[in-house]
Amino acid sequence: MAVLSLVLLFVIDKVIDAYTRHGQAVVMPRLIGVDAALAIRNLEAIGLVGVVNDTQYVDGGIPGSVCQQDPAENSQVKEGRTVYLSIVSAEVPMVRLPNLIDVSLRKATMDLQRIGLQVGEITTRPDIAHNVVLEMRQQGMIVNSGTLFPKGTRIDLQVGMSVPDSLIPVPDLTGMDLDEVRMLLHENGLFVGQVIEEATISPGSRALVIRQSPQANTDELIRTLTPIDVWIAPE
Repeated sequence: MAVLSLVLLFVIDKVIDAYTRHGQAVVMPRLIGVDAALAIRNLEAIGLVGVVNDTQYVDGGIPGSVCQQDPAENSQVKEGRTVYLSIVSAEVPMVRLPNLIDVSLRKATMDLQRIGLQVGEITTRPDIAHNVVLEMRQQGMIVNSGTLFPKGTRIDLQVGMSVPDSLIPVPDLTGMDLDEVRMLLHENGLFVGQVIEEATISPGSRALVIRQSPQANTDELIRTLTPIDVWIAPE
């Protein structure tokens, strides 16, 4: 009888302990960048349920890895909570090229970046429409608005240049990326010369100008259509 009582007390103690521990708070781990299958196993190990509910393309991301999680890391959640995971898609989405003809270079650049395309080489030709896009090209071929391209594709632009032959101050390009440099120079009737990498620049990383030639100097003037050489390094 005594033994039976001890057994009953032991069972009751375990049941009470399980009941009081049920639903206790668990701290959400960081899952961003972790392979989805491994992330789900890690969640199961701490009493949570992982579910993949979305995929999205992330430039430079590893396909199959987690790019978003809900709840966020360090959140306090109860055991048994479902955690929703978005993972990086291996397929690059396609986007339609907008109509950039007769659009200013600045607006064309913003329109391309907004949908995930990039500005490629910028060339000029004499035209009364200064800094306005006259042609769009990709790999040397003229392309039309509405054409589908993978995100990240570089679109070359030809813009009008009506700046007369004159002397202007050398603009300071330090701290700008190449897209910003191209826009500023073309707005001033100049263009990019040589681009020299001072250090290895990883794909997808942002590179900034650390040096230029000729140097920015309010006392020195240069002629329009002069090339400016720039040295770039990772941000």
